[in-house]
Amino acid sequence: MKPFSRFAAIRNWPRTMLTALVVVLLASVLAAFQQGQHIARERLEASFDRSSISRLNLLQRELHSPFLVPEVLTASKTVRALLAQPNPTAANEQSRILEETALNTHVDVIYVMDLNGNCLAASNWQAPDSFVGKNYQFRPYFQQALAGHSGRYVAKGVTSAKLGYYLARPVTLDGKINGVVVAKISFDALSAHLKAIWHQDEELNLVADKNGVVFVSPLDAFILKSMTPMAATQRKTIESSRQFDDVLQPVAITPGKLLAEGLRFVEFAELPGASFLQKAYAFPDLELGLFLHVPASHYWKIVAQFTAMLTLLALVVFLACISLYQRWVYSAKLIETAIRDPLTGLHTRLYMGDWCQAAIQTHNRIPSAAFGLVVFDLDWFKQVNDKYGHLAGDDVLRRVGQLIRNAIRGQDLAVRFGGEEIAVFVQGADLAETLALAERIRQSVGQFMFQSKGQVIPVTLSGGVAIHTVGESLDALFSRADEKLYEAKERGRNQIRS
Repeated sequence: MKPFSRFAAIRNWPRTMLTALVVVLLASVLAAFQQGQHIARERLEASFDRSSISRLNLLQRELHSPFLVPEVLTASKTVRALLAQPNPTAANEQSRILEETALNTHVDVIYVMDLNGNCLAASNWQAPDSFVGKNYQFRPYFQQALAGHSGRYVAKGVTSAKLGYYLARPVTLDGKINGVVVAKISFDALSAHLKAIWHQDEELNLVADKNGVVFVSPLDAFILKSMTPMAATQRKTIESSRQFDDVLQPVAITPGKLLAEGLRFVEFAELPGASFLQKAYAFPDLELGLFLHVPASHYWKIVAQFTAMLTLLALVVFLACISLYQRWVYSAKLIETAIRDPLTGLHTRLYMGDWCQAAIQTHNRIPSAAFGLVVFDLDWFKQVNDKYGHLAGDDVLRRVGQLIRNAIRGQDLAVRFGGEEIAVFVQGADLAETLALAERIRQSVGQFMFQSKGQVIPVTLSGGVAIHTVGESLDALFSRADEKLYEAKERGRNQIRS
């Protein structure tokens, strides 16, 4: 290359690099937006999952006592006697017992039916809308109990016209079913709880039956509306069992963008001007479903925050790259002579060479001036990066470096030898002392609580120990320590071998 053309090329370097950095910056902004969307989706999915568990626990608490009531009463002697020989006296006595039981267990109504679905005794026996004498054989919960199963059913009461959750259990005598005990409960407490959540956080929780019909909602506009399209056979079954008196209308939902399977934007005609993220959950054991909704603004707020943060980071990197380019020629020597790893705070291999050369020369002259070497390697470190992310992996390396620096003496040397491989040189130590130091480091790392996003990350070390012999090269010493490290790995990891 001619001198002039060489000068022209050098002169054009900054412009070419600046153009490339601008392109990288714009790409970083786009990547930051996409990463912000990814993070927002993951965070909200995790939040949805936590909320679903909380709501399930709430439902289970609501149903815990009622679940036990029919189970206990099926073994009652008075219930069995009434079913064996129905008579007014026994029915009234049983009704009194059921009335007291319902009061103590906070159940709305408890009643006993014969094989024909006739109600023989009920806790509301003295009320104007008493169930006594009514027939409920058309109800699915009664039919399920007659088949020997636990009947679960959400419906409006035929007599009371009140929504409730029905729990039915068969009563058996001599191995044969001769009646059914039913407990009906309301969800007033759950409804009040969901209303409080709606007013405080604008989080819309809708509880539905197995057909998707909403029966608990903080807003009355959603009650007895279907969240999912209903087939004609479903509607016919509901009508024949008189499950709901009202004509079931679908919730007016306008579906939006699908972020992930089961997670999408939606809008409701019942709530004009509001947009939500929706995720549905099924609880088969309870024959219930849950539809969770949070304002879409929660999602876009997280996206905006992370986009701004990562864009700012990209801008900082952009400016830093320009600065570093300007200083590159002048700082090349400084970079080459750096002696500490910036992530772990341990020494670099560059510094290790000078230190080891001096230590080997001293030991060759003075046989009593031996030194030990421990080669550590983080166990399953790739899995840490894959499962928790590289930021968490870097944090693990940083804290491991700190633990090792705290464990060694001033005359010892700790080196980040590779990605997750660390070498520790123990000055003036024999095998027992080197092993003791290695074991202390292994235990301190194993006992330290590494965490990422509230999760504990299990981290352990394996190590190989070797003591330098007079006349031995550094490569040979490392080779012996590496052999012991491999042996520790093969023997199950989280151990020191020498």
